[in-house]
Amino acid sequence: MRCFVLSIAGILLFGRAVVIADEGKPNLSGTWKIDQARTELRQTEKNLVLLIEETDENIHIEETRGPNPRSDVSHFTCSTVGKECPMEDGGDKARVSVYYNGKVLVVLKTRGRKGETVEKRRFSLSPPGDSLTMEIMHIEPAGQTEKLVFSKAR
Repeated sequence: MRCFVLSIAGILLFGRAVVIADEGKPNLSGTWKIDQARTELRQTEKNLVLLIEETDENIHIEETRGPNPRSDVSHFTCSTVGKECPMEDGGDKARVSVYYNGKVLVVLKTRGRKGETVEKRRFSLSPPGDSLTMEIMHIEPAGQTEKLVFSKAR
């Protein structure tokens, strides 16, 4: 009987921990347009737009850099538990792993036949929820971190 009570208590505590973890995860869904004035990047496309659609199981991110749907659009749909998924990257192929680190969404992107290009993108939502910051850390080849700020499209 004691083992049964301890098992039930453990299950309840685990369930509560899962609920608390989900409460801290922001919903990044929406259409986000680049805010040139707040972006720290040497060159950026003036019309850069992110479309993020998030469900309980998956997240879909589409990045549009220009008018050509074949070369100027990147997109993927993936779970947020760190599993590797395919990505269409402007006509090229890439792989991504997506997970939450607290309130920050992390996307680890690998391109090239042997993973020659690796970058880590961190998405964080401002407290009022009207702007989204994307940090791009160039891991391989190593490079300077870029900071892009997006405003939510109305």
